[in-house]
Amino acid sequence: MVNNKSLEYMIVENRIKKKRKARGLTLKQLAEIVGVSNQQISHLENGRRRLSVEWLLRIAEALECQPSDLLVEPGKPHDARERAIIELFRELSEEQQEAFMQAVTALAKLARLRDEVVVGG
Repeated sequence: MVNNKSLEYMIVENRIKKKRKARGLTLKQLAEIVGVSNQQISHLENGRRRLSVEWLLRIAEALECQPSDLLVEPGKPHDARERAIIELFRELSEEQQEAFMQAVTALAKLARLRDEVVVGG
């Protein structure tokens, strides 16, 4: 049986940071819209603070999206692009899959470096 107490907090991976960046918002800008500190939003994004239903609703409203857009279903791709990538990947030979993984890994590293330079610099 599910009760209100069990729904009060959700400890789940979330897509807040990804959605915030997709909307072109900084951590500070989202915090201002929601009316909280940057640190509060950072803790929610990184799972250092529990994401209550109330927080989920407030952040979804600030990001102009559905609350479900901010949650990740375990083991399932979230959007059509992710599903399309998986389908294309499955069509590749083993050698092509390895090359794909190397290219995507390199791209992800470049993106992280760029983010570090932007945030830190």
